[in-house]
Amino acid sequence: MKNLLVVVLLFALLAGCQSQPTYTDNGNPGQIKAVIFYDDNSNGIMDSNEAGVQAELGISQDVSCPPSRDESITAINADANGVVLFTDLKPGKYCLHPIDNFGMTTKQNLEIYVSSDETITVAFGIVK
Repeated sequence: MKNLLVVVLLFALLAGCQSQPTYTDNGNPGQIKAVIFYDDNSNGIMDSNEAGVQAELGISQDVSCPPSRDESITAINADANGVVLFTDLKPGKYCLHPIDNFGMTTKQNLEIYVSSDETITVAFGIVK
């Protein structure tokens, strides 16, 4: 019985230590601005001489990142500068990822927490 109590307390302690990022929901939406660019020097940062890429980005809410085949994904095309603006987003957790299978210089999948009245900017560097 004593060992069971120790195990239960240990699980409770570990569960309390794992905190998720938080977001604020005051009833207003937030947004995500994503940029896809050719990362010519492979440094993971969009430099002034690097061009945006017209590609397709997927976004999913409240799913695993990357989402499984069973989970709902919305795909949106970037403009000629490689920019996608996801507007009017309900506060919460989102997963963003390029739809095409590019060689990446940044993370392939980004888990993002959006708060009300917030614009989060993220970038996806790809190789030519």
